Amino acid sequence: MSLQFITGDGSCDHEKMVLDLACEWLEKEHNEVFFLVPNYNKFEREQEILSQLKNRQEKENFSTIRGQVYSFNRLAWYFLQDSGQINGQSISDTGSAMIMRKVLDALTEELVIFRGEVNKEGFIAKLLELYQEFQLGNISSDNLDFSSNNQTTGKRKDFELKMYEIKQIFAVYEEELTKRKLQVEQPLTMLTNFLASEGSQEKAMLGQKLFIITGFSNFSMQEQELLKVLFDKSQVCIDLYIDSIYADNGPLDLFFDPKQTYHLLKNFAQSQQDHVLFDKKAPQLTQVSTSYLELERCFKQTSIGKYKQTHDLNDYVEIWKVENPEEEIQQIATEIRHLVVNSFTNGNERLYYRDIQLLTLNSELYYPFISSAFKELGIPFYLDQDRTMEQHPLVEFIHALFALDNYYYRTSDIFRFLRTELYIPNDLQNEASDWQNARDTFRWMVDLTENEALAHNFHGADWTRQEDWRLFDFDFEQEEIIDTKNIEELSNQVRNNFRNDIVSFFPRLKAATSTREAIVIFYEFLQEIGVEKQLLHWREQEIEWGNLEYARDHEQTWASLMDLLDEFVEIYGSDPFDFDLFKEILSSGLENLTFGKIPTAIDQVQINPLDLTRPLQAKITFAVGLDETSFPRTAENKSLISTEERQQLNETLQEGQYLKDQTEETIRKEPFVAYNMLLSASEKLYLSYPKNADSKQNMKMSPYIARILNWTDLTVQERYSLDLTSDARNYVGTYKSLIRQLNSLYRQVQEEKTSLPAVWQSLKDLLLSSNYGGLAQRVFESQAHRNVPVNISPELAEQLYGKDIYSSISQIETFYDYQYDYFLKYGLKLKEREIFGLDSAVTGEIFHEALDNFLKAIFQEDLSLTQMTENQRQSLVERVLENMFGQERYVFMQSSARMNFIRYRLKKTIERVSWGLKKQAEKTRLTPVQTEVLFGEIAGNKGIPGLKIPLSNGGNLYLRGKIDRIDTTTVDGKPWLAVVDYKSSAHKFDITDSYYGLAMQLLTYLDIALKDAVELIGQKDVHGAGAYYFHVYDPIMDPKKAGEQERLKRYKYDGLFADEPEVFEAFDETLNKSQYSSVFPIQMDKNEQLKKSAKSKEKFYTAEEMNALMAHNRKKLKEAAERILSGEIKMNPSYKMKDKRRATQYSPFRSISAFDPMLEENDYHRIHPLSKEEIMKRLEEENDG
Repeated sequence: MSLQFITGDGSCDHEKMVLDLACEWLEKEHNEVFFLVPNYNKFEREQEILSQLKNRQEKENFSTIRGQVYSFNRLAWYFLQDSGQINGQSISDTGSAMIMRKVLDALTEELVIFRGEVNKEGFIAKLLELYQEFQLGNISSDNLDFSSNNQTTGKRKDFELKMYEIKQIFAVYEEELTKRKLQVEQPLTMLTNFLASEGSQEKAMLGQKLFIITGFSNFSMQEQELLKVLFDKSQVCIDLYIDSIYADNGPLDLFFDPKQTYHLLKNFAQSQQDHVLFDKKAPQLTQVSTSYLELERCFKQTSIGKYKQTHDLNDYVEIWKVENPEEEIQQIATEIRHLVVNSFTNGNERLYYRDIQLLTLNSELYYPFISSAFKELGIPFYLDQDRTMEQHPLVEFIHALFALDNYYYRTSDIFRFLRTELYIPNDLQNEASDWQNARDTFRWMVDLTENEALAHNFHGADWTRQEDWRLFDFDFEQEEIIDTKNIEELSNQVRNNFRNDIVSFFPRLKAATSTREAIVIFYEFLQEIGVEKQLLHWREQEIEWGNLEYARDHEQTWASLMDLLDEFVEIYGSDPFDFDLFKEILSSGLENLTFGKIPTAIDQVQINPLDLTRPLQAKITFAVGLDETSFPRTAENKSLISTEERQQLNETLQEGQYLKDQTEETIRKEPFVAYNMLLSASEKLYLSYPKNADSKQNMKMSPYIARILNWTDLTVQERYSLDLTSDARNYVGTYKSLIRQLNSLYRQVQEEKTSLPAVWQSLKDLLLSSNYGGLAQRVFESQAHRNVPVNISPELAEQLYGKDIYSSISQIETFYDYQYDYFLKYGLKLKEREIFGLDSAVTGEIFHEALDNFLKAIFQEDLSLTQMTENQRQSLVERVLENMFGQERYVFMQSSARMNFIRYRLKKTIERVSWGLKKQAEKTRLTPVQTEVLFGEIAGNKGIPGLKIPLSNGGNLYLRGKIDRIDTTTVDGKPWLAVVDYKSSAHKFDITDSYYGLAMQLLTYLDIALKDAVELIGQKDVHGAGAYYFHVYDPIMDPKKAGEQERLKRYKYDGLFADEPEVFEAFDETLNKSQYSSVFPIQMDKNEQLKKSAKSKEKFYTAEEMNALMAHNRKKLKEAAERILSGEIKMNPSYKMKDKRRATQYSPFRSISAFDPMLEENDYHRIHPLSKEEIMKRLEEENDG
C-alpha cells in the first residue's frame, strides 16, 4: 500500500499535520485512523489527540470508534483478541523469575561460564532483561547457534561458549513456558506474522486503515518488522522530528536517530516496491512565541557551531541557580502557585495546574522534596513513579514470619512480626467490641511482653515450649523483690497465643509433601490468623478517612500475594516442596512488585521523567537538577553481554535482527533529549540547577544550558534562600507555607538581634487572623521557647518526695551531678527499659554480696584470714559462690553459654580478690570486723540509725545505705576505725568532687561509722583511720611482671587516709628500710621512718581536716534535701574541667531533657579543679562566717 513521512524540526507544527491527515482520511465513511504512540504516555496522548480530533471534526456526536490511539502492544491485543492466537496465559515478572530459577537448577551442572553466577543475587533478573532485549531485537535462541572450530581461541571461544549457554538457558525457558501453556511468542511478533499471512488484509480491513505513528525517534526490531508489514498492506504515516532528510553528520548529528530511522524504513519500502509517498513537511508553528522559535534555532545551530541571535529569549526562558535541591523545589512550588493564582486576575488566558509540568532525571533525590513542598502549598500533582510494595505491612509480615524460622525465634524477629499487627489472636477479637479495641489491647499487651522478653532474654525455645514463663524481678538498688504476677499472666497469654497460632504453623508447612499442599497450608494459615480480615479493616478505615489510594494499596497487596501463590502452584505445584525456595521467592517476589497507578484525569501538575519529554508537552515547564554531573547522563553497561560481545553478535545476525547497545544509545541520544526538553513548553521554560547537593559542592550548570548562555543574552538568576532582605512577593505562597517561612525568619531575627521587617510583620498579622491562626500561634510559641525546666511548688514537691526524704548517698550525688536527671528519676520515677545482661549495679551487687558472705563465713567459722591456707580460702570461696548463685535472683546467670562464661569470670575475680584480701591481712593490723553494715532502712530491714538531718519544712533527711566493710585496730590503746568501699572500677578520692557534692560516699560512711562506733565495735572515742576504695577486679598483667608483690599492688587502697604517724605502723607492719607499701600509700625511708609516699601526700588528712570535710558533707546533704523540697529543678549537668567528664554522657534521659550546650539557656555546671589547700581554706572561711 503506502508509506509516508511527516518531517520537520521543533519549529514545525507536527500535531497540525498529523490531525490534518487524520481528518482527511476520515472524510471517507468507512475509513479508520489508528494513532500509535509510546506506551509511557499513551493515556495522556489519547486524551490530547482524540480531543483535538473531535474539535476539528466539529461533531457533537463524535465517536472514538473510527479514531483510536494505541501503543504497539495494545494494537497487537486489538487485532489478535478474536484471532485465537493469544490463547496462552500471561505471567508476571515474579512468575518468570520462578521459571528461570527452575531452569537454572536443572542446567547448573552443564554451565561453565555462568555456573558461579547462578545463585548470585540479581542474576535471574539480568537473564530476564537480556531475554526481553532479545525479543525486542527479534532474536531467538536459534540465532545463538555458533559453529566452533579448532582454530577458535581466546575471546572468541569464550564468546561462543557464553552464547551457547545463553541459548541453552533460553531454549529450556521457552520449553517450560510452552509446557505450562504460557505465552512464549511476543504479541508484536504474533501480530506481524498474523498481518503478513494470506487473507489478513481482508480480515483486518487494513485497506481502510491509516496508521499514524507519532512520538518516536527510533523503533525496536520487533516494531520495525511490524511497520514493514503495515506499509505493505495498509497506509502508514510516520511523524519524525528531523531538520532535513540528509544524514551527513553521523552520530554527532542532533537528529541522528530519527534520520537513521527515516532512511532505514524508506529504503526498505522502496526495495519492496511499496508505494512511498512524498514526505509532508509540517508547517511552521504559529501558536508559539518568537522566543520559542529562537531557542529551537539556537540549540539546533549551536550544535554545529553556527548561530547568531535575532530575538530576545528572556520572556520565554529563565535559568535559576539555587542553593540546594530542597530550596530549588520550594522556589519552584511558590512560582507555580503564583502563576496559577495570578492567571485569575491578570486578564489573560487562565492557567491550570494541568498546564504545568516538572521534569527531572533524578527522581530519587527530587521526589521527596516535591511531595512535601507541593502539599504545603496546596498544589495538586501527579507523580509518575512506581511505588513498590516493599514497605507494606503484609510484605514485612512475610519477611518477619520467615525470619522466625530462619533464626529460631529471635526476640527482635518475634516483635517485628507482632508489630505488623496483621496477627491479632482470635480470642481477643472475639472478646473486644470491635477490631480497633482488639488491636489496641493486643498492642498494649505486646509492648508489656516485649519489656519482659528483653529483661529476661526470652528467645528461641522460651517461646516454643509448653511451660509458662516464670518471671522473677529483683530491684538491686532497693534490694526488694518486685511483684510480677499480673505481668506474668499477661505475657504468658501473648506467648501462648503466639505458640499455638504461629509456632505450630512451621511443622505443618514443612511436613507438606508437594508444593501444592504447602501452598494450601500457607493460605489456610493466613486465613486462620486473620490476615485478610485485618487488611479489610485497614481498607475500610482508609476509605472512611478519604484515603482511597491507600485503601487500594491494601487490596492490591493481598491480590498480589494471591497471584504469586497461584503462579507458584502453576510452576512448582507437583514438585516436592522446597521450603527454602518458597521463602526466597515469596520474600523477594512481593517486595519487587509495585502498586498500580490511577491515571491522571484531574487538574494536577505533571511530574515527568525528563528523558521522556516531547515538544509542546505543556504550557509551562520546570526542568530541575540540570547540573553538570546529572545532564548529560553517564551510562554503564551492567547487562550479561558486553558492548564488544553485542557487536560480535550483531555481525552474525540476519536482516531484521539487531541487539542494541543501550549504553551507547543513551549517550548518543542525550543532545536530542535536551532538545526535546528545551521545546517542551509552549509559553514558558524554567531551567534550574542546585549549587550544592549531598556531598557535591559548587556544581556547575549542565553544558547544554551553558551552551545556550554562551550564545545568547540570557543570564542566570541567583535564587537565594529566604532571609530578612528577601522580597516577600517571591516567596509567599499559602498561609500554611507562611508559617514555616515566618518561623525561619524569626530565627534569623534572633541570630542577628534585629526586628522582623514590616512587610513580614503585616503578613504575620494576616496569618494570625486566618483559619491557620491557631496552628501558627502554637508554632510561633516555640520561637520563645527556652529549654529550661520550670520549678515546681514546695507543695507539689512534698507530694512527690514526701515531707521526709529517705535517700541513698548516690541519689544525693545524682542531684548535684544533674538536678534534672534527679527529678526525672526520683521525682517522676522514670526508668529505662531493662535489657537482659549485667549492668554495673548488678555486677556491683554480686561482688558486694560475695565478699560479704566470704568475710561473714570467716567470722562465723572463727577463721583467720592471715592463717587460712590457700586450699581453705579457695574452698570457702567455692562454697560461698555456690550458695549465692543458687539464689533465685541469680538464676539468669545460667541462662546461656555467654552468661555461664560471665559467671565463670566473676567467680575468678572473686577468687583473685579474696587472695588480695588475705595478702593484705598479712601486712596490716587493720582487721575487718563488720561487712555490709546497713544504716537507715532498706526494703523493710533496719540497720544502725545513720544520719538524720532536720529540714526547714519540719521533716527530716534520712540517709540509708550499706557500708561495705569496717576495719579496726588499736594503737597505743587508742581505737582506730576505717571504712572500705568496694568498687568494680578504679576510683580515687577527689576532694573537688567531694566539695561540690559529687563524691559523698566515703565521707558519709566514715561519719556514720564514727558516730555509731559504740553500736558497731563496742567502743567510744574512736579515731578515724580513713575511708578507702578497694578495686574489685582481676587485673590483667604481663606474665613477666606478675609476681606476688606486683599483683598485690593492683589492690592498693585509695581514698583519704589519717595523717597521723602513729597509725602508719598499723597500716603496714611488714615494711623494711627504703620500701614502699603494696597496701597503703606509705613507705619506710632509709632511716627506717614511716612516712607518706611522696606522690600521695594530698591523700592524707588530719583529724581536724577530716572533721571539716565531714561537716561540709553534712551541710551539702542538707542543702540538697532543702532544694529538692523547695521544688527547684535546674538543667545543670556537671562538666568536670579536669577530665572533661560530662553528666550528660551517662544520662539515660537525654531525649527528654534535650539539653543542648549550643543553646544560650543551656550550659554546664563547670567543675574547676581545686587544690586541697584551697578547699580547706574555703571550709575554714565558711566556718568562720
